[in-house]
Amino acid sequence: MGEARRPLVYGSLGTLQNGSEHIFQSIAEACSTLDAQLVLSMGGSKDPAELGDLPGDPIGVRYAPQLEILKRTAAVITHAGLNTTLESLAEGVPLVAIPQGNDQPGVAARIAHHNAGVAIPSRKLTVHRLRSAIDAVLRQDTYRSAAQQMQAAMRQVDGLEMASDVIEKSLALQPSLPAAAAQVLNPQS
Repeated sequence: MGEARRPLVYGSLGTLQNGSEHIFQSIAEACSTLDAQLVLSMGGSKDPAELGDLPGDPIGVRYAPQLEILKRTAAVITHAGLNTTLESLAEGVPLVAIPQGNDQPGVAARIAHHNAGVAIPSRKLTVHRLRSAIDAVLRQDTYRSAAQQMQAAMRQVDGLEMASDVIEKSLALQPSLPAAAAQVLNPQS
């Protein structure tokens, strides 16, 4: 029998990190004492070598095929960007959210509210707090269960159909379309 695999923890702060090297370093340090394999994605915009020597044995990459890696991931550490959050939840993966700005604090609050993960405001980020959050998300089944409930709910929604309905209703509410737009939308006319 082979050795049991360590759980995979995926850390990504999106494609626009704007000086978040210290967060990547905190993530690596927090995971260094956990029995997990950490993969850090720089989102395509930074060379992982720029982070220097990181504690533990993280795998740092410029870019990771996120949709594929999420299928094997036990937990995600994220800035609470909407894409990473939704893609993680679509796979039933719990999150540790460290929001940086814009809509991210609201997304992180929703993650925590639905118990699909833990949110840590960046101003309160410490290695100890982050390690505790990651450990909790990995070990406590309530987070994975909540993420899987969100996954099931997301699968019941036909997003493309819903989006097309919203667009069609929106266009129908407009008093009149320019002739060129009407021809594109209704070519049989």
